Amino acid sequence: MTTLRGDEPFCVGDAHLDFTLLEYWRWSGSDLLDNTERGVFAEFLVAKALGVADKPRVEWAAHDVSASFDGKPVSVEVKSAAWYQSWDRHQSQPSPSDIRFDIAPRKWSWDPKTNESVELSKPKRFADVYVFCVLGNDDGSKPNPFDLDQWKFYVLDTASLDRERPKQKTIGLKPLCQLVKHGAVKYADLREAVRARTVARV
Repeated sequence: MTTLRGDEPFCVGDAHLDFTLLEYWRWSGSDLLDNTERGVFAEFLVAKALGVADKPRVEWAAHDVSASFDGKPVSVEVKSAAWYQSWDRHQSQPSPSDIRFDIAPRKWSWDPKTNESVELSKPKRFADVYVFCVLGNDDGSKPNPFDLDQWKFYVLDTASLDRERPKQKTIGLKPLCQLVKHGAVKYADLREAVRARTVARV
């Protein structure tokens, strides 16, 4: 897949129009507090921290980010949540959201190389490591997704998740914190935390 620049023009036949791909990106992705867009943004932050944001994301891949440590491939599943959502622009959100993450094992896997979906005999989690990203605070302040100090990252190897919550479909923040015994990390420490959890799974 080719990484686009943003200055690619729209056209009608051979005639270029006066707007570009960047305008579409601005139109479609400017609300970073929207649940869907925030999830993609969190994937970008994890990919950037791991040094693999040079390739475009694949929407339907079995995991969100592919990296490597010491020459060994590592697959990462990224989940995001925020205490306050974008829909409070029009009315005040009375209380912080309940932080929950999807951790359900999957029965279907899609291979982007072959464009084929495969049904498994037993549901499984496909990534080696999970990164749970939480934006903002529960004090009513409006979150700023560009301020990386407002993000907390909880890193957990999938082996531990499978052992402690083998069939569970969602998990709240408090039980997650009980599993992630080393606690949340800041963005600057995210790469090392993923590397440490990768070593832990071996």
